[in-house]
Amino acid sequence: MDFLAKSNGETLSEHTENLLIQFKLLKKFYPQALSEDEWNILLLACKYHDLGKMNNKFQDKIKSKRRGMEKDELPHGLLSASLIPYRELRALYPISDLRALAYSVALHHERDFSEFDQDDYKREVRLLAEPADNFDFNRIGLHQMLPQVPPGRYFEFKTVIGATKEPDTYRKYVKTKGLLNRIDFAASGYYQVEFPDNGYLQAHLQKNALGKWQKEQPDADWNEMQTWMGKHIEDNVMIIAQTGMGKTEGGLRWLANDKGFFTLPLKSAINSIYDRIKNEIFEKTEESKNYVGILHSDMQQILLEEFEKNDDFDSSNLNDYKAYLNENRGWSLPLTITTLDQVFNIVYHYRGYEPKLATLSYSKIIIDEVQMYSPDLLAYLIYGLNMIQKLGGKFAVMTATLAPFVVDLFKKNGLEFIMPTHPFLLPEFSQRHSVKLLHHQLNANDIKNSFHNNKVLVICNTIKEAVSLYDELSFQLKDNVKLIHSRFIRKDRQRLEKEITNFSSKENKKFGVWIGTQVVEASLDIDFDVLYTELSELNSLFQRMGRCYRRRNFDRTGYNVFIYDGGEELPSGVHESSQRSVYDYEMFCLSKKAVANLNGQLSEQDKMDLIERTYTMKNLKDSSYLIKVRDTFEYLDACSNDHKSKQEIAKEFRDIESVTGIPQKIADENEALIKRLNELLQSNNYQKNQYEITKLKNKVLNLTVQVPSYLFYRKRNDIEVGLVELSRYQKIPIISDEYEYDNNKGLSLSPKKKEHEFDNIF
Repeated sequence: MDFLAKSNGETLSEHTENLLIQFKLLKKFYPQALSEDEWNILLLACKYHDLGKMNNKFQDKIKSKRRGMEKDELPHGLLSASLIPYRELRALYPISDLRALAYSVALHHERDFSEFDQDDYKREVRLLAEPADNFDFNRIGLHQMLPQVPPGRYFEFKTVIGATKEPDTYRKYVKTKGLLNRIDFAASGYYQVEFPDNGYLQAHLQKNALGKWQKEQPDADWNEMQTWMGKHIEDNVMIIAQTGMGKTEGGLRWLANDKGFFTLPLKSAINSIYDRIKNEIFEKTEESKNYVGILHSDMQQILLEEFEKNDDFDSSNLNDYKAYLNENRGWSLPLTITTLDQVFNIVYHYRGYEPKLATLSYSKIIIDEVQMYSPDLLAYLIYGLNMIQKLGGKFAVMTATLAPFVVDLFKKNGLEFIMPTHPFLLPEFSQRHSVKLLHHQLNANDIKNSFHNNKVLVICNTIKEAVSLYDELSFQLKDNVKLIHSRFIRKDRQRLEKEITNFSSKENKKFGVWIGTQVVEASLDIDFDVLYTELSELNSLFQRMGRCYRRRNFDRTGYNVFIYDGGEELPSGVHESSQRSVYDYEMFCLSKKAVANLNGQLSEQDKMDLIERTYTMKNLKDSSYLIKVRDTFEYLDACSNDHKSKQEIAKEFRDIESVTGIPQKIADENEALIKRLNELLQSNNYQKNQYEITKLKNKVLNLTVQVPSYLFYRKRNDIEVGLVELSRYQKIPIISDEYEYDNNKGLSLSPKKKEHEFDNIF
């Protein structure tokens, strides 16, 4: 007799066999992920994990097409654990292995069984005996078993394995449960758990990166940094490399043929790197879908647009699109380009974090531009890397500027890594900037006087300041001024990113002014003739300078970088109160002192020397930045056993997460589109209309803008005037037209009727 495992009619034996197929793929592609004993324990977990579903209550429920846990239903994982032959296996494995197995099977789904007690457990185990007697264990490679409550040395009802109390068992448990979950997800979702690299990345890197350079210069080879990275593929590494040195290629060489994750601070930077790897290194080939993926909150739009580029994309291959989404979300691809929050939310040990940590235990992680992270995110990063390192994963930190206190924090918190003896610099581009420091506020007149025959970039610390400057300059210079920041709807933001990239290219002979914020620091490959910028802090300043004379030396008289330190006042975005400041006040003050006497050429080595002297642990020991780092470490230690939900954890990443909304003006202009989507969602033919729904959702998401979450939550009743439904789980607020949206200026967070109390960040 067989039993059902899924509501679609898949039997328990069939589902288990599907898991065994995925198990074999995982072991084949990444044999180094586990020891032989660990593989054997994982195999047993795959075989036993769902056997508890043969209980009568579950079978009655699934045959009746009822969903969810019912009131008197004990989670099936607990019953599955009662079928494991512990005493028989004890002759082959230590207790720590069997505890890892028992807990992985019992808790492979995060279920609430607080209302049950030990007597309930014993009763349900006894009731499992009859169906177990009718199950064909031989079909999945097991012998007949009589269920029994697991002995306490292997599994205790309503307990968990602690990382500090049982470190060896915990490590095995995380790997077993995590990989069991991934295998189960893949088998249930009918996608492949892992795709092999097979040397694909390195072969294409050699052909399409180095090969391209050799076409221009036959004797070209990997530069010093890229060569160093290729020689240290077995090490955790931290490097400093000048902008334009090819850190991306260096990072990919370090990955070798291992599974990898490439993290960057901004989604626009991620999109850019993903596009570059996919289209330049992998040559836009269809098979590249099996090798590189993208993972962040806007990924659906990007992947759908890729599919829509094919003229034959229609409802017939919608399943291919959905499978590709699952492969990206399920971390199935050899290389994933992603944001920090997608990887490092493991630091909270939230319910169900084990699949991520288990995967990271045999992976490599590239951390690009670490200097851009806020103190809490830096703490998450260091804490998470420590967890990953303990389980065997590796990391590479690559950055154009690196504060010595960051290196000290890595070492102090147990991270082991090597660094080259010196920063990597490009001798041919060592004198890119000539700097003029101005002891007053950034102003329109200075910019207006020098924009003729130049491509001028202006970077402000806040959107509010950028918009104000734009209003003043556009009145004087008309169409020669453009504005870019993070508060444009997605469709307009994409348009502006293309425009600024095209404008700054050397092939474009037009002149003018672009005003931006932090979004242009690390996310766009642009090259301007002149930079005007507010002083923020040294790391940010030098990132901004990298957008001016990006790959050329400045060999003229005069200056191409103008820095405004605010004079007797503070620049926008800087405040003595850490709650109101975009940039750390102490770091700003140290930076202002460090650049006070700059006047003329500033070499790449000079920049690194300034950071080395300024951002020491000694200079920053009492700063709010380091206090925030320490407080975050303590918080993570304190909450590591809270087992919060994923939704709760997402709110912790406030510096990355923001509220997605649609300006009322934009919603009104697209009323027909939104109405059609709502009609389809409310109909009874979801499956039939799934293709059109998917496309309409993408169009709606193109109308959204990001609003800082801290602001939105405080002002929800003031801002939100309606909701647009994308699914029963996702609704997007409509932002009141009291907060005006302009296609050239973005969304204003200053209501028409009253001055807003907050300054805004990006």
